[in-house]
Amino acid sequence: MKQRDLWLLGLLLVFSIMLIYDLNDVQHNSLLFNYRLSRILSVISTGIIIGLTGVYLQSSLRNPLVDHYILGIGSGSLVFTYLSILIAGGFTLATPLSSMLGGLLALFLTIILAEKLSGTATSYVLAGIGVNSFFSGISTLLSYLTIRVYPYAQLLLVGSFIVATNDKLYMLSIPLVISASMMLILAKPLNTLEVSDEFSVITGFNPRVIRLISIIVAGLTSSIVTSLYGLIGFIGLASPHIARYLSGRSDNRVVAPLAAFTSSIILYVTDFTSRRLFAVIWSEIPAGAIASLIGAPFFIYLLLSRRRIYGD
Repeated sequence: MKQRDLWLLGLLLVFSIMLIYDLNDVQHNSLLFNYRLSRILSVISTGIIIGLTGVYLQSSLRNPLVDHYILGIGSGSLVFTYLSILIAGGFTLATPLSSMLGGLLALFLTIILAEKLSGTATSYVLAGIGVNSFFSGISTLLSYLTIRVYPYAQLLLVGSFIVATNDKLYMLSIPLVISASMMLILAKPLNTLEVSDEFSVITGFNPRVIRLISIIVAGLTSSIVTSLYGLIGFIGLASPHIARYLSGRSDNRVVAPLAAFTSSIILYVTDFTSRRLFAVIWSEIPAGAIASLIGAPFFIYLLLSRRRIYGD
């Protein structure tokens, strides 16, 4: 058995043990069991969406240094989430729709700025930092106003599943189905796009259409996640890289499901750690904060290693 297979089996074993332990101690309390199950399913679904979003963006933009957080999609959608809550006087069905507009706006601003700079991987990171900082500043200010009508507003700044409910799980199922079903269609075209636009044309695909559809799907689905559970960064960046390492392949038909699997496990472990470990010592720490603590060093490593190799 190869080392990569052992890693996969290890991840699956850890996930299974934690899941059984997580549900076992509340099985005699139906109220707690329903909340715990809803939260676990929300975490796993969110992880799948974020993992697939990373594959969409890294493949369509041919950039291994991006995810929805780095490109500013999360902060842009959060601004529009707060505005929607303020206008409606609370979280409504219109809130995720509003967040999608903000996410796409931030995404396209980042792409335009990056292409104006030089179009390199580093330029996308720099443009994303600029757009992200701008919308993050606005969202932080709006959070102080929004908290008056939505008590969990500030938790959205760091990403938390404390607010997980069955209603939000139903909402989350829509981007989950869209993201997964579209990947079944776009995995092969994205493979050709990763090589070059010319190769994509030769193989019978329109690179502009494939790229546009991919970034729109990534922007819309990750924005809905942000409106429901807040900013969760870097997991979408790391999971495609981990998937490529574990599979030893770059074929998105293999990488995408493995990235979704890896992302969901990582996010579940962070939420589990927050609820079962940190909550005992201090209080529950938002899962997004733990994810950033893990993912930020990984991002720095990727940035430095790519700069050494390509010098961009």
